Amino acid sequence: MPVKPIKLRRALTRGFTLVEMIIVITLIAIAITGLAAALYPRSQQSAEQVIAVKAAELGRAVLDEILGRQFDRNSGPNGGLPECLLSGPEERLCTDPSALGPDITAGENDRTLFNDVDDFITGDQPRPIQDVLGQTLDSSYRNFTVTINVFYEQDNSGQFTSVNANQRTHYKRIEVVIIDSQGNRYPFAAIKGNY
Repeated sequence: MPVKPIKLRRALTRGFTLVEMIIVITLIAIAITGLAAALYPRSQQSAEQVIAVKAAELGRAVLDEILGRQFDRNSGPNGGLPECLLSGPEERLCTDPSALGPDITAGENDRTLFNDVDDFITGDQPRPIQDVLGQTLDSSYRNFTVTINVFYEQDNSGQFTSVNANQRTHYKRIEVVIIDSQGNRYPFAAIKGNY
């Protein structure tokens, strides 16, 4: 009987060989690589969702800021009353479609002086995101840009067509496109009425 405990003791203290250790390390590396490859698309998808939510919040905020302004520079500041006219005296006419944009001659060269919706037009040139005071929001929205277009909306018996009317109407369409750091575009639109 004394022989068995000696053999058992040797088996317990034997340990692993170098070959066994290399095999175990290789198997663990393969398992971790497979796990990482399976999880990576989900983490990327999660990041894209966070960016999309930020873009949605930003688009809504930009639209709200623009919609808070009067319909036209010739509209009254009290809810648009008195409204600008489509025809009539020159000083009360709505802005000509070719003259939409900030009125530089009236000193609207600063965002804080914008008083109507078409002052925000950027054209197709993306611009950095700014707050209502004209400060760039790089810390919160790094690498986000925005394009803003405003035009008179064509009204076909109450149906809006998203087509530039190229003439004065009682509606202006505001199109905001938020562009994220990856180049994805998030479009937003609203209509401001002349009333």
